[in-house]
Amino acid sequence: MKVKSIKNWLGINMKGLDLAKLITHFAQSNKAEGKSPKTVSWYSDMLLDFINYLRKACKHDTLSEFSIRNIRDYIVHEQGRGMSPYTVQAKVRALKAFCSWLFKEGYTSDNILASIKLPKAPAKIVDTLSPDEIESLIDSQNPLTSLGSRNIAILVTLLDSGLRCSELSNLLLENTHIEEGYLKVIGKGSKERLVPIGALTQKVLWRYVIHFRPQPLNETNDHLFLTLDGGKLEYNAIRLLLKRWGKKVGVPRLHAHLCRHTFATSYLCHQCGDVFRLQHILGHNTLEMVRRYVHYASSQSLMSEKISSPLDQMGIRKLRGYKIDQMLRGKKKVGNSLRKGING
Repeated sequence: MKVKSIKNWLGINMKGLDLAKLITHFAQSNKAEGKSPKTVSWYSDMLLDFINYLRKACKHDTLSEFSIRNIRDYIVHEQGRGMSPYTVQAKVRALKAFCSWLFKEGYTSDNILASIKLPKAPAKIVDTLSPDEIESLIDSQNPLTSLGSRNIAILVTLLDSGLRCSELSNLLLENTHIEEGYLKVIGKGSKERLVPIGALTQKVLWRYVIHFRPQPLNETNDHLFLTLDGGKLEYNAIRLLLKRWGKKVGVPRLHAHLCRHTFATSYLCHQCGDVFRLQHILGHNTLEMVRRYVHYASSQSLMSEKISSPLDQMGIRKLRGYKIDQMLRGKKKVGNSLRKGING
């Protein structure tokens, strides 16, 4: 039996296309656009969850079932089984991106999810490291050893640059311009950006590079941070290093992204630059994430600074002239005098 060949695009039965195959095609497109393997995998995982939902609901896993009704039912289903609102929001974000790609590639006649809004999720308070916690972490390492010098250099670089863990792992020695005070970082989508570093970080990095950085195992391995035997310090190794280090010192929540949060909020709190400069340093495409840091930095300032009260500035005499206030102040003075007499 001969299989009927399709001579042109219009002859394809779009609604009958397998969603799993389209998701694979979507992943290949994301790779071609330079998205990181982690991002590509994230999209695929989020979308495959929708296919599993269709199968459990006894529906076909074809493009015909990729409809607004099924998407809405899926959202309600995920919310109903106690899924985190952040996870549900992430899944809808992935579905919307996939839908936009389907429309752009010509698989659908319109972007059917364009009108679907992301489910609301409560705004998280950005967690940061306190100065005391940072002191404890640094004090627990010996800066005059290979291990201690490297670990302190890793922590200080993360706190002073806001690098992602993968960016730190892939940072090359030739792109570490210590004397000039900046790093050339390869971020998401293979995008390059210049990230400044301060005098303290320069000092710590010099000590590591000059005295304790081992000879690389081979010429192609010119990464800044190496294992003690000269191999590349991989992403997972840095992640585990920070986790164990934090647990040992009493800061079990320590991870690279916590250092990134700490850098961003400190950058704004200490007025090191504006939000647009921070956006560039962090490597964000939009200001959406930076706005969270602005909100947190503003909250920190409100708590730490003495802000003038509008009511105090109005000069309402009646509130200042109550006789009971004078009586209370008088009683307070008498009480203080008595206490002084007893103590004397």
